[in-house]
Amino acid sequence: MQAKFILILTILLVGGNSFAQNSGIKGSVIDAYSKEFLIGASIKVNDTGVITDLNGQFDLGLAPGIYEVITSYIGYSEKSIPIEVKSGQFVTLDIQLSLSSTLLDAATVTGSRHEKSVARSAVSISVIKPRLADNTNTTRISTLLDKVPGVQIIDNQANIRGGSGWSFGAGSRVLLLIDDVPALQGDAGRPAWGDIPVENISQIEILKGAASTLYGSAALNGIINIRTGYATSEPVTKANIAYTYYDSPKDSAKKWWTSAPYKVNAGLLHKQKFGDLDLVASAYYEDFKSYYIDAFEEKLRGSLNLKYRLTDKISFGLNSMVNVGKAADHFIWQNGGPGIYQGYNGTYSSRKFQRYYLDPQMTIFDKNDNRHKIIGRYYFINNDNNNGQANSSDTYYGEYQYLKSFDDIELNITVGAVGQFITSDSELLQDTTVGHKNLSQYIEFDKKIGDNLTATFGLRHEYHVQTSEDFDDGKDSESKLISRAALNYQLGQGTFLRTSWGQGYRFPTIVERFITTAVGGFFIFPNPELKSEFGWSTELGIKQGFRFGAFEGYADVSVFWSQYSDMTEFTLLDDGMGSFGFQSQNVGETDIKGFEFEFLSSSKIGKVDLNIISGYTYINPKYENFTENLNVFNSISKPVGEDEKRNVLKYRNKHNFKIDIEATYSKLSMGLAMNTSSATETIDELLNVIGQIKFYRDANPGGYKKFDARMSYQFPFMKISFLTENLFNNEIVIRPGLLEAPRTFGMRCDFNL
Repeated sequence: MQAKFILILTILLVGGNSFAQNSGIKGSVIDAYSKEFLIGASIKVNDTGVITDLNGQFDLGLAPGIYEVITSYIGYSEKSIPIEVKSGQFVTLDIQLSLSSTLLDAATVTGSRHEKSVARSAVSISVIKPRLADNTNTTRISTLLDKVPGVQIIDNQANIRGGSGWSFGAGSRVLLLIDDVPALQGDAGRPAWGDIPVENISQIEILKGAASTLYGSAALNGIINIRTGYATSEPVTKANIAYTYYDSPKDSAKKWWTSAPYKVNAGLLHKQKFGDLDLVASAYYEDFKSYYIDAFEEKLRGSLNLKYRLTDKISFGLNSMVNVGKAADHFIWQNGGPGIYQGYNGTYSSRKFQRYYLDPQMTIFDKNDNRHKIIGRYYFINNDNNNGQANSSDTYYGEYQYLKSFDDIELNITVGAVGQFITSDSELLQDTTVGHKNLSQYIEFDKKIGDNLTATFGLRHEYHVQTSEDFDDGKDSESKLISRAALNYQLGQGTFLRTSWGQGYRFPTIVERFITTAVGGFFIFPNPELKSEFGWSTELGIKQGFRFGAFEGYADVSVFWSQYSDMTEFTLLDDGMGSFGFQSQNVGETDIKGFEFEFLSSSKIGKVDLNIISGYTYINPKYENFTENLNVFNSISKPVGEDEKRNVLKYRNKHNFKIDIEATYSKLSMGLAMNTSSATETIDELLNVIGQIKFYRDANPGGYKKFDARMSYQFPFMKISFLTENLFNNEIVIRPGLLEAPRTFGMRCDFNL
């Protein structure tokens, strides 16, 4: 009897397996708009399912019957398809998914290293789509980022929620990523915005707050992740060309030019699949004659991204970029009057530059669909500056990531190991060779508890070594363990509460420790004894989605608090031998508290599509032990209009409000943007007395207001746009000693070839 039962069971199992092998569904999942294949999309039938492979393909065996096939992918609207499977037949489905119209569903990877909706992220993340870059003729991502609440770009340095001010171009506290690979210059630790291929952006993700656990040193204050586009199932070729004209200043006495400054830029992009090979190629040219006397920039950038699918589980890739050109600029204006667009003596700098990177990568999905990813980068920089300020560096970066998903208990585990090696031999470093090695390991757990709660916990170990003859024993090393924890709870339909606490850590860059140079009569001194920055950041926020008919969006309110010990700032210094200047110094403990409101909406009023991005940020940045820390107290300027020094971190604006509104009717689109900020209350005392900076700040104490306008029309063969920046021709000073551009008029043409 037992033998008969086993025989019958075996026949049933074999028979069932035979059905599964000879009938079922197969096909592909693609983006309905871009025609890109979606890797990792979920296809479920009853209690069984598969995910799409590296080709966007799937194959699922099913017994004959009638089924409902449900396809989903983060950031896209779910799709349900009824089918009938017959014996010996595989039903072919080519499924097209559309991006979700709900802004809360926007997908992001930056906060967790795997796909997650913005709503369910446990940290503040803002997402920018490429349409905004196209419509505003963005030639540098830094100008686009300035539209994001909580983000300020101060003289090309990113500042998130007041976590940093202005540090003379060295040591960013915001980590720049390009396709998840760190892209800061190795020796100076600052972003090269001109290296980013703006003609091929698929999405920009901005994480606000400490992110050192996942991304290490330099992510002390946040992350900016630039994600580039992929090849599509149908070839795509696009081109654009633009011309920008710079108007005369409102005060005609400050105009030095007889023929107007201008900028000409052009871009080209091609995306195509050749069997298993994906190709994305782009090129960009810019010729800029500045509104600052004798300042200019001319460059040519090209990029080539290749991806080859060896099997449905293994792919190889190589991304590359080269950027060459020449430029010149002034560090500080000549004076706060007629010489405001001319340079202070000794601060003019010209250079030729060559930069390129090669990013090899490999992705493997094992038999259990666990993801193994290896990414690397070689980044070469050579800035041939005059005035003995040339610098060059080589950066080698490698990272291994492992993502394990336990679907039955809704747990994701991310594990990784990183190695980075930097060498720099520069005139800025007195022609000495300095090396920097960083080794780190990390692990993060992301667990869904019940239907509404998601918990995140992560640990990272960082090890840094710098080698230089300026150290007593030739090197300096440090080891640090950092952690973070976060929760996201869905309170109700479209309502998400989040809280997070994370440690931030940043090891000094090579330039911060060893730079030796002079600019405009003052010196920049080295400081080999500079220590690392360490601290924590916490946030409590709530994101509320809403939909009233065709009016849809979300509002986000958050309060945040950061404390750091040994924060680094360039500080006024008297070397005791009659020379004055600046040096990177640890200024002790700092405290930054604040709150932020962000509002995004997309709606349709009649036949008009309306999109709004808006936000307000308030910060209260202070030094701890302000009056006892004489180095800081003596270096800081008095706030404008005050008789005594006030405890405010340098180069911060307490209030910042932004809004961007775009309306589209049929083929006509119009946009208006405003960015207004309160005054920069305190700066370095020495800088205050150069070039009449104090004189100008006393006369213009009220911060700045900037208005931009744009209009475009879509023809069958091209789109033409007209743009005006600084609409009312206001004088705008974001970094003291540097006046921003007067009003500009631009025209851009976009072609689909």
